[in-house]
Amino acid sequence: MRGRVLLLAALLAAGAACRAAAPVLVRVEMPGVSPFPSGSFAEIIVTDFRNETPLAELDAGLELQAYLATELGRAFGGPVSLRPRPAGAEIPAAAWRETAAGRDRAIILTGTVRLGRQVRKAIGGKNVPLDSPFNLAGRVLIEQLRWTLAVDVVVISGETGQTLHRRTFREDRDYIELDKPADFAFSDCLAGFRGRLFPFLLGSPTVEERTLLRR
Repeated sequence: MRGRVLLLAALLAAGAACRAAAPVLVRVEMPGVSPFPSGSFAEIIVTDFRNETPLAELDAGLELQAYLATELGRAFGGPVSLRPRPAGAEIPAAAWRETAAGRDRAIILTGTVRLGRQVRKAIGGKNVPLDSPFNLAGRVLIEQLRWTLAVDVVVISGETGQTLHRRTFREDRDYIELDKPADFAFSDCLAGFRGRLFPFLLGSPTVEERTLLRR
């Protein structure tokens, strides 16, 4: 009898060892990938961004300039300064060199910004269909407000006035409150924008989630 009990305990232990443990979600710090080598610029000049979708309640171009100057001042080791964007849609290299005159190894951060809203239809209800993603029984269509922030970032050499790099960033935020104000949505979108801009511009590390499978 004692032998059977020991054998049963051994089998149960072996079975438990063979079962896969629940996956573990871990956060890993990944190095940022930047097109700019470390130490390649000593100062960042931030201009106002040309606002392509003006809103009466918010000047996204000026607000973005102020936000970037503040956040870059905290993250970048060198000076960060503010300058107005030269006039005109097509700005010659000489105007950009004038903007950075007297600065050593400076880059200019500029570009365009678009902030817009759209009311969209969405499927409401807490019960998720189990048999098919198209089973809408017991669910209703509701309206959601989507705010979209799109920023075309252009990095310009202060020495030559030529474009070094450009990249477009887009952030969407959905709200069930159809009267969600522009400043709230803008602030909401800026958090995601910052998290993607800084690794690109400064090579800042990012924290990414990985699923660890265990046996």
